[in-house]
Amino acid sequence: WCGGAAAQAEPPGEPAPGELGLSIGIASIRGLGGLDLGEAFQGYARTGATWVRVDLDWSVVQAAGPDSYDWSAMDSHVALARGAGLRLLPVVSFSPRWLDGGAAPATPAAVEAYARFLGAAVARYRPLGIRAWEIWNEPNLSGFWAPAPDPVAYARLLAAAHAAVKAADPGALVISGGLSPAPGTGPDGGPIAHFGATAFLEAVYANGAAGTFDALGFHPYSWPRMPDTLIPWSGWSMMEGPIRDLMVAHGDGAKRIWMTEYGAPTAAGGVDEAGQAEMLRRAVGLARGEAWAGPLFWYSFRDLGTDPGESEDWYGLLRHDGTPKPALATFRELAAPG
Repeated sequence: WCGGAAAQAEPPGEPAPGELGLSIGIASIRGLGGLDLGEAFQGYARTGATWVRVDLDWSVVQAAGPDSYDWSAMDSHVALARGAGLRLLPVVSFSPRWLDGGAAPATPAAVEAYARFLGAAVARYRPLGIRAWEIWNEPNLSGFWAPAPDPVAYARLLAAAHAAVKAADPGALVISGGLSPAPGTGPDGGPIAHFGATAFLEAVYANGAAGTFDALGFHPYSWPRMPDTLIPWSGWSMMEGPIRDLMVAHGDGAKRIWMTEYGAPTAAGGVDEAGQAEMLRRAVGLARGEAWAGPLFWYSFRDLGTDPGESEDWYGLLRHDGTPKPALATFRELAAPG
């Protein structure tokens, strides 16, 4: 258990446009180098971030079966976040192997199992201040929604998840799974690997998604271009244009877009370190100028490695050896109160 008093948390409210958080994936947690987890959370807090987005891995918590629960990893994250004065946004993903071999929850039984698990998580962590929940990560990519992205199945999951969260905590915020801006790919004789974000969201709406989320999750990656460069493939341009237009057309104009991942690698075809800092500055400035914008979660805190050909190694505010990139000072400046 997480320790500390389990006093009832205040209702969450909506964060201010462009409020800064960090998105910390499982790979980032495992790639801490010499840091232990407690030091890492203190490091997150020293950036000035108010939020941290973490994976709540369903496949780990219920690895042993539908009636087993091992909350120890998440309990540790919650306790450390509370100690550091950080709010957590869990993104609840990854099916256990015992359920359809680990495939994404597309069958009625799988959707029911996910909703039951999510309801248990909300009931457990509501007293400890967790009042916002993201429903899956990048469900329009086959890497996260196996074997292939399916907006009809995701719409069913989102509806069941919304009902489960609200039953356990009526005041909690439900964030739809952050969509990747990756371009769509056709079947070509096999399953779709990338379902374009706009088409995916349109199909989710067509299958009853209106009313099943409080804010839309989106990942408006734009590198190597700056976010204020208008170009169709840029995630930021998608978000400001067709994604937002779809929300308005479906009566969701009053809902916010939470940018649950944004960032750029500083090698492997990304940007240089000065460009990363400038990208952060421009993105936060744009978000803070839009009433529809929610918080922006920067991906990520620390580089995972030093492979010059692997972009995933280079997204951090810190280099792999723990030394700061220019973007860290920019983040702290932008996160400072006032």
